[in-house]
Amino acid sequence: MSDGPSSPLPIGHGLAAALLGGILLVWAGLMGLSLQRAALPDTTDGLMLAVFSPGTGDDEALAAMVRAGGEPVRPTWLGFAWVARGVEPGFVGRLKAEGALAAFGELPVGPTLGGCTATPVDTARIAATRLQ
Repeated sequence: MSDGPSSPLPIGHGLAAALLGGILLVWAGLMGLSLQRAALPDTTDGLMLAVFSPGTGDDEALAAMVRAGGEPVRPTWLGFAWVARGVEPGFVGRLKAEGALAAFGELPVGPTLGGCTATPVDTARIAATRLQ
């Protein structure tokens, strides 16, 4: 004999799942807005993070950066984002015309993020490091 109707998720779990879903939606919206506001204007030049569509091949990204009048510096762990340098004004606009989604300037955190921790970028230490 059953004590009552059985549901796939008890009300406590359903409420927790709904709360988690709501938090993730708010986070995604705020992250999207933050990235949109952090994108460099089309007239910018210098060292930047060039972001391409996920799945963009290395050869395609390299060719786009060179056609835009810049030089690739190095790939990132994401695969579709590259550190690039353009020495003439308008590099970001030309990069977007060649297929980049956006370009971002220096970020205050390093590439390793985990939970509530972030590794600050020590620019003096990076500048003092020379490849042998």
